[in-house]
Amino acid sequence: MSDRHFTAPVDEISGTVKEVSAGGVTLDEYSGRRFQFSSVGMSAADMSARILGEHMRRGGCPVTAFDVTKRPRLKHHGRRTVVQVRYQRAQMQDLGSKWKLFYWDYTRTPRQRRTKSWAKSRVLGQREAQRFGDQFMERVNERNNQPHLFASGEETVRAVYTKCQKLTWPYLKNSTRKQYEENFKTYLLPEFGSRKVRKLTTMDIQEYFNTLSPDLSPKTIRLIHGTFRAALNQGKAWGMLDQNPTVGVKQPRKRAVKPTVLLSLADIRRMIEGVKEPTKSLIMLIVFASMRPGEALALRWKDILRDRIVVDERVYEDEFDDVKTEAGKREVPFDKHGFILAAVQRMWASNKKFRKPDDLVFANKVGKPLDRHNLLHRHVKTAAEKLGLSKTIDFRSFRTMHASLMRRFGARLEVARDNMGHTGSSGSITLDVYSKTWWSERVDAVSRVVEAVFAEPEKKDEEEKGNATPLEGLPDVGIGKDWEPFWELQAV
Repeated sequence: MSDRHFTAPVDEISGTVKEVSAGGVTLDEYSGRRFQFSSVGMSAADMSARILGEHMRRGGCPVTAFDVTKRPRLKHHGRRTVVQVRYQRAQMQDLGSKWKLFYWDYTRTPRQRRTKSWAKSRVLGQREAQRFGDQFMERVNERNNQPHLFASGEETVRAVYTKCQKLTWPYLKNSTRKQYEENFKTYLLPEFGSRKVRKLTTMDIQEYFNTLSPDLSPKTIRLIHGTFRAALNQGKAWGMLDQNPTVGVKQPRKRAVKPTVLLSLADIRRMIEGVKEPTKSLIMLIVFASMRPGEALALRWKDILRDRIVVDERVYEDEFDDVKTEAGKREVPFDKHGFILAAVQRMWASNKKFRKPDDLVFANKVGKPLDRHNLLHRHVKTAAEKLGLSKTIDFRSFRTMHASLMRRFGARLEVARDNMGHTGSSGSITLDVYSKTWWSERVDAVSRVVEAVFAEPEKKDEEEKGNATPLEGLPDVGIGKDWEPFWELQAV
């Protein structure tokens, strides 16, 4: 046989068996090519098994022969499908400034003529160009002779969404995956769900995104576009489309970010005292223990130690996950005055049903995590309105207050970094790698913040002037310094 590609079945092929599988046989004499079987009386898998068995019984005899039915692609009364093997050899063409290769793509119906080019500035000689072409066609031939993963009727936007849900999105963070699903169900599937991905155009997508403004904010539109782009990029990697039509879609300009709510020391105290439980204790953990809302709501009793809280989990929409970053796994100190511990103990006293080590500190009536949205709108927003504070306040505002209070009362950047679970404070190697913090230093910093918030109002003016103010007038929290978690052995 001559060294050429085959576009039609042949009667007999002889050679040294290199690899045998249900998909065919690879021969040493025909490198990079796989010969598949078609038979009306025997399946391809049965034919491969028989040849493999004969090859093993002969003790690795280098020569074997087999017959292939010489028939075109057709169906035999619905019982068998005769598959034609298509292997193409790279034939490079010199087009002056580049080398070009023409080939057939059989994964589409009908087949499509495609090209691949290499600039001569990158590939100088014809021999090197031929080597690149052979490597490229090896992948093309493999793809052309494999069963296509997606039938042409299934290559819709909804099919991309379904495949992403099953194959790739389970590896995303819970919050990201839920955001993607919500964007598809609410915006993308109603508009594009039945559209073929190969027939989507950038203009079609641009027209749709133009209709979203001004009803949606620029940030929301950008999130929807990012979701669509990520899904179609994955579809492109799977061979469902050649180009991502979301690339090139213009998005609305970003609006000015709303200013972060930063309450005064007196307003922070009024807010804490004005909200109901369990939101009151939750806010105290955010402001003083620098915890994210999802971290605090995922807190379990086994994470409460004698002098600190272990943060190693978060919850989003009732699904638990790892913390946001590796630096988010941390230990947060209690303040010296017992305010953080008081917040935890109030939860212990109010939740007598769920007190096992793995039970949640902030649990609802059935032991599930509390809904942060309900707490925000029913407690935080309501209290802010009664106190005459900004209506835009949210849980992130309280975490921002922790960082600001740390800096205001002299804590080093590294202390705030370690308390908040950030990877770095300024990008400096000195701060991120070499500069560390003492535990006692972090305890002192948290304690100073608590003192500043809960000191007597009349003495805060002196503090504003820079005078040291001793802590007086703290509310009676009713906690002894010898309190210990119930799951640890008590000293006798």
